[in-house]
Amino acid sequence: MTVPAARGPRRPAVRTPHPALAATPPAVPEARRPPEDVPEAVSPRDRAILMAVAAGRCTMNPDAAEGLLVDGRPCSDQFAGHRLVRAGLARLIAQPPGRPCTVALSPAAVALLGLPITL
Repeated sequence: MTVPAARGPRRPAVRTPHPALAATPPAVPEARRPPEDVPEAVSPRDRAILMAVAAGRCTMNPDAAEGLLVDGRPCSDQFAGHRLVRAGLARLIAQPPGRPCTVALSPAAVALLGLPITL
């Protein structure tokens, strides 16, 4: 068997970044939409849900995962009810145990929608 030829000591490879990349920090993309707690960020779907709430057609069980019910049926956006309550645009009116809570508009939602009602 033959012994491989001896090589010199191994040097670590030195990698230097490209000069164009070394000077600029990585770019952070800007947020595409404002956060949910800003009332101006209400989508057309949320406006439609708020109009259904104004008409008295919505209920919600705050503890269940089913979310918002419109006319007794689950809303297609399962997080809409909780999102509107967190944003302060809707509030829950307590009902007897075992019944879902009625959802009502907050004064901020009335002002946002421009409805001629007072709370």
